[in-house]
Amino acid sequence: MRLEDLDCSQALVVDFITGQHDKVLVLGGAGTGKTTTALCSARKFLEMQTTGNPSRVLFLTFSRTAVKQITQRSPGVLAGFQDRIEVMTFHGLSHWLIRAFGRYAGFGNKQLDLQSDARSKLLGADVERLTYNDLIPGAIKILSQGVRVRDIISSRWGLIICDEAQDTSTEQWHLISLLQTNKVLMLGDFNQMIYSSFVPGVSRRQFEHIREDADVEIHLKQQSYRDPSGAIPSAAEAILRRDFMADSVKEAIRTNRFKIYFETIADARLSIIRREIEDARLNEMKDVGIFSGSNKAVAEIAESLVEIGIDHALVGIPEAHAEAIKAMTTQCSYAQGLASEKDLRESLAIFTTACVRGRNVPDMAMALIGKGKLPNVIERSISELTCALETAGQGNIGDVGEIAMRSWRGLGFTFGHKPWERAGRHFARMIHRIRGNSCDEESIQLLMRMTDRNFAESLIDLDITETERVKLMTFHQTKGREADLAIHVFNPDDFFGRGKEPFEAASRLLYVAISRARKRVVVILPMNPHPLVGPYRTLMDIQRDIEMETQHL
Repeated sequence: MRLEDLDCSQALVVDFITGQHDKVLVLGGAGTGKTTTALCSARKFLEMQTTGNPSRVLFLTFSRTAVKQITQRSPGVLAGFQDRIEVMTFHGLSHWLIRAFGRYAGFGNKQLDLQSDARSKLLGADVERLTYNDLIPGAIKILSQGVRVRDIISSRWGLIICDEAQDTSTEQWHLISLLQTNKVLMLGDFNQMIYSSFVPGVSRRQFEHIREDADVEIHLKQQSYRDPSGAIPSAAEAILRRDFMADSVKEAIRTNRFKIYFETIADARLSIIRREIEDARLNEMKDVGIFSGSNKAVAEIAESLVEIGIDHALVGIPEAHAEAIKAMTTQCSYAQGLASEKDLRESLAIFTTACVRGRNVPDMAMALIGKGKLPNVIERSISELTCALETAGQGNIGDVGEIAMRSWRGLGFTFGHKPWERAGRHFARMIHRIRGNSCDEESIQLLMRMTDRNFAESLIDLDITETERVKLMTFHQTKGREADLAIHVFNPDDFFGRGKEPFEAASRLLYVAISRARKRVVVILPMNPHPLVGPYRTLMDIQRDIEMETQHL
C-alpha cells in the first residue's frame, strides 16, 4: 500500500500525527489496516524531518510478527526509511534501556545477564541476573531518576507508535509517558482486549484513561483487508455478541469459510487436522494456524503432528530456543575445557525445563542435575557425547558446533527436537564467520559473547522460529498474527476464566482467534465443550443441511 492508496480515515491519521496533534488514538477492528496506517504515518513523519534533526520512529508492539508481516507484504511503504524505524516489544525496549543506561540507576557498571524462567525454576533465581519481570520496572526506574537520560531518549525517537493500546498495562503506559517523546500514535480495539484476565493493569478503565489522554480519536472504516469478502469478520463480530445463529455465521458456513466439527475424539481430531492441512495445501493456502486453549493442549497437538510427519513451529516458547543456543555453546566450551560435565548436564536440564510448559520441573531435568536417576541409555549417550566433544575440540569451531547442533536427537530424548533443531539453524548462522577458527580459548570466549547477545534477543523478541508453514499456539498467543487457515481445537477441560454467559472477556478471545483467518476457520469441538463454545452445537443442523444441499447440487 502507498500513501495515495489510503482511504479517507487512514489519510486523516497521517495528517493528524504529522500536524499539530501530539497524541492520536486510532481505533479499528481486526484487519482494518491499523498497522499499515501506522507505518504510512511513520514514513510521512520521517519524510518531514529536516536533515539536521534525523529522529527515528519507535514501534512498540506485543509481537514483532504483525509488523514483520506487514512490512514484508508492503515493502514500498518504508522504502528508504527502514533503518530509521525500530520495532521492539516493551520488554525489548526495557532491556535496551537497562543495558545502555543502567549504571545511572544503581544497576552497576557490569552488564547484567538475563536469566530465563526455566533456569530460575530449576536452579533458583540468581540475584546477579535479571529476570523477565525485572525489565519494565528497571526501565521505569532509569527514566524516573535521570532527566539527562530522558532528554537523550526524547531526541532519539520523534514518534512512538504503541500497538494494541487496549492491552497496554498501567506500567507499560507509564514507561511510554516517561520517554517524553513529542508524538505518540496509539492503535487499539476494545474488542481485542484479551490480556485483562492475567496481566495486572490491563482493564477497561485503563483503556479509557488512554482514550482520555489522546488529543484526537480516529475510527477507521470497518472493512477488512485480511478477508476482503467480509465473511469471516462478520461472523467473528456475531460470535462476539454471542449471536451464533446470525445470518453472517450461516453465510460463512455456506461459503465454506467456516466449518465446525462436532463431538470429536482425540484420534478423529488428528485426522481432521491432517485433512484440513492437506486441503489447505491443495487450495494454495500458504499458512495454517492451529490454536488451542492451554500450553498442555498445544504440546499434545505438536507431539501428534510429529508422529504423522507434519512440520510445524511451536509459537511462544522463546525460552527453549534461547536455552538450546546456550546449551550448544556450553558443549563447545566443554570441548575446550572451559566448561565441566556438570555445566553441560545443567544446560541440558534447563533446556528440558524450558521445553515443558507449566510450573513443575520435569523429572528428567532433575535427574540431569543429579536429583534423580537417568535412564541408562541416556547416561551412555551423554558419555559418548562428551568423548566426541573432547576429540573434536582439537579441531575448529565448525567441527565442534556440528556435534553440538546434532546432539539432542542423539541423546535419546523423546521431546524437544523441533526447538533444538530450529535453534541449531540459528546457531549455525551465528558461528558462520568463525567456523574455521581453531577451537581455542579465544574463539570460545568470542562464541560466548555472541551467545549472550543472541540469548537475550531470543528470550525477549523472538521471531526467528516462526518460519514454518504450520504454527501452533494458545488462543492468547494469536494476537498480531494471521493465517490463511485458522484451526481452533477445543478440549473438555478448557478453562476460559470464571465468567458466565455472556462471557464478555472470553468472547473477545474468540473474536480475536476467529479474525486471524484470511480465508477459512475450522472449529473442532469435543464431546462436552466448554459453555463458551457450547452454542456452536446449535449450528449442527444448519451446517448439515448446507452440506446436503451442496452435495445435491
